[in-house]
Amino acid sequence: MHTNPSMKENPPSQHNISRERLNLFYKKTHSSSLEKNYLQTHGTTMGTKMAVAFANIFMGKVESQMLERSAKKPLAWKRYIDDIFSIWNINKDEVTQFIEQANSHHQTIKFTAEVSGTETTFLDTKVYKGERFAKESRLDIKTHFKATETFQYTHFSSCHPPGVKKGFIKGEALRLLRTNSSKTAFKNAIKRFKTNLIERGYPETLVSNTLAEITFEERKHALQQKQKPNTRILPFVTQYRSSVPNLKHILMQNWHLIQQQPLLRRIFKDPPIVSYRRGRSLKDILVRAKL
Repeated sequence: MHTNPSMKENPPSQHNISRERLNLFYKKTHSSSLEKNYLQTHGTTMGTKMAVAFANIFMGKVESQMLERSAKKPLAWKRYIDDIFSIWNINKDEVTQFIEQANSHHQTIKFTAEVSGTETTFLDTKVYKGERFAKESRLDIKTHFKATETFQYTHFSSCHPPGVKKGFIKGEALRLLRTNSSKTAFKNAIKRFKTNLIERGYPETLVSNTLAEITFEERKHALQQKQKPNTRILPFVTQYRSSVPNLKHILMQNWHLIQQQPLLRRIFKDPPIVSYRRGRSLKDILVRAKL
C-alpha cells in the first residue's frame, strides 16, 4: 500500500476539500445533445442538488450589495431564490431608476419588474389592496395562475393508489387555503378546483367529501409551521397495481400473527405503512442513459 508522508504531516483541511468539490461541480459539468458533448463554462446546471443552495448564496450577496449601494431603501424586501417582492414609499420613476441600477450591478444578472400601486404577482400568489387595506392597511393575497394554465390534473382513471388521488385533492385544497386571505376568494378558488377535478374524471362524492375537510376557519392553523414527529415506521415497499387487493387491509387483518411471536413483537412494535415505488414509465422504456 502506498502512503504519502506529506498527506500525514499536512492533511487537507475540510475547507480545501469542500472548495475542490465545488470546483469540480461547477467547472466540470458535462452534458450531451444530438450526439455531441458539451462542457458548461459558466453558471451551474439546473436540476442538480446544489444548484438551489448556490443560487441562494449568490443572490444573497448580490442583493445585499445592491441595497447597500442604493440611496433609496424599500419598506419590505422578500426574496425566494430569484423571485423578489418589495414595497416602496417612493414614486414609480424612482423605482424604475433603482431597477436600472440593479441591472447594471452584475453583468449576467438582469431583473424584470412588475411595478403597480394596486397589485402584483409573487410566486403563485397575487398580492393586492383588498377590502382590508382601507381599514387596516393590510394587503391581501389570492392564488395566481398563469394564463397558459390548463389544469390538466392526473386523470382519475390513471394507475395511482386511491390514497394518492385523495391526497392530491386535499393537498391542493390546503394550498388554496394558504394562498387566499379572503374567505370569498377561497370559496371561489375551491369552486373552480372542484369543477376542474370533475372534468378530469374525479367522482363528485369523493371531491365534495375531501374538500369538506378544509375550511377557511382553519387557515391560521394551516399557516403555522408544524414539527414533524421523529418516528421510525417500518415501510412495506412494493409497486402499485390496481388489480392487487388492498394491501393495508390485508396487513392489518393478519398483524396479530406478528404480535403473537415474542421476537417479532419486539422488532415490529408498530404496524408498517404501505409505500409504493414508481414503476417503469413509457419514458423509462424508450429513453436509456448512456452511463
